Amino acid sequence: MNEVPETVDIDGKPINVGSNVRYINTDTIGVIEEIMTDDEGTWALLDTTQLYYRINTLQITEKVSSKGKEHVLTEEETKELLKARSEAGQEKVEEVFQATGGG
Repeated sequence: MNEVPETVDIDGKPINVGSNVRYINTDTIGVIEEIMTDDEGTWALLDTTQLYYRINTLQITEKVSSKGKEHVLTEEETKELLKARSEAGQEKVEEVFQATGGG
């Protein structure tokens, strides 16, 4: 495989390493990490899947993938989440006792 300095996406727009693209068949979004060519065509490696895609199936996009980005809960969000889960758990316990209680 040989590196290709510059090529174009499905719409004819310049596409390079670092371009934010969408794979048109599955709407997979990612940033191009590498562009290579071989006897079968030109391929781009996406950061989100670590897979190569044919350049003619990619489209430049403004959408950004959120893969690998984590939301860190604040202390308040953590407390609210724990409270909600605790209340939901208590409701389940009460349902079990009502369903199995006999007289």
